[in-house]
Amino acid sequence: MRQKLYSEYYTSVGVKKIYFDAAHYTKGISSKCMNLHGHTFRVDVVVYGEIDSETGMVIDFSILKKIVREIIEEYDHTIIVPRKDLDHITIKGPFNVSIKTIDYPEATTEYIAMDIAKKIYEKLKLPVKVRLYEGSKNFAEVLYDGGQEDEGDTRST
Repeated sequence: MRQKLYSEYYTSVGVKKIYFDAAHYTKGISSKCMNLHGHTFRVDVVVYGEIDSETGMVIDFSILKKIVREIIEEYDHTIIVPRKDLDHITIKGPFNVSIKTIDYPEATTEYIAMDIAKKIYEKLKLPVKVRLYEGSKNFAEVLYDGGQEDEGDTRST
């Protein structure tokens, strides 16, 4: 059991510049986005938690990096598609085809980031922020906490 070192603080710990290559299609504002196309994606991850009084860390960097890399491996060199489209896709040729399905309506950078954040949260049970770059300049950022409500939250729903 973790003992709180500084109970009024949440500390963030992150890893940056983890890359993968993948293809997708999106509805976008241009019809060319509906063409199957690829990107080099960059993932930056931040997790939030309390400092463990025994280790002095929220999480060891090497553990965080290992978990993120394992998850990213699922996406690397794949075609990312929404599960709803899977039955409508046929790709043939003298090459390997690896399809990664996501349970979101579209395979946009936003939804891919959400999928990655959820998988990291499931492993660590810590709130996580994922910044997913599509190329070098454009990114989507997601903060995921597993849908946890703050016990002290007295707002009515």
